[in-house]
Amino acid sequence: MMAINGVFGKERGGFSYSDSYVRSGREARVNRWYNLPKRISKFVERLRGVRVENKDARKLLKQFADKPAALIYLDPPYFADRTNGYNHDANDLKFHRELLRLANRARCMIFISGYQNTLYRKMLTTKKGWHTKTIKATTRDSSGKTHERTEVVWMNKHFLKAQKSGKIPVRLSKRETKLNKVNPTR
Repeated sequence: MMAINGVFGKERGGFSYSDSYVRSGREARVNRWYNLPKRISKFVERLRGVRVENKDARKLLKQFADKPAALIYLDPPYFADRTNGYNHDANDLKFHRELLRLANRARCMIFISGYQNTLYRKMLTTKKGWHTKTIKATTRDSSGKTHERTEVVWMNKHFLKAQKSGKIPVRLSKRETKLNKVNPTR
């Protein structure tokens, strides 16, 4: 509801809004706030045991790389051709290369969202234990024009193993159990 829209090409990115239609006598984006309490209660229940961080993904990976029970979902600025608007780190090859290098070394479970590109295709390979899923998506620019996209989610071998076994990939020692550890360094 308050996302910066992801415009690519010559269009300038901006704060998400719509002035093209009305719901229940209110502008559509405003109307969303009226049913928000019901929607939020579902998120609260789901996120009770989740830690949400808003920090440089490279720092996050360094912090949790050796904690196998951690599942890190990275949603970095998508590495793509942006010529105007929101492009912080998006076209920074060094940033993305370092992020992927750290992701390949990590022993925690990792998801990464983005658009298909040469760098990610070369660095997140099946040979290194990565699997991809594609998701059809649409975005709308500040003029209301809809753009179809194919998003990619990369999942590392540690996540895939946990998914297949149905178990969090860490076995606690008696001492760790006694100390109430949940995600010790390995």
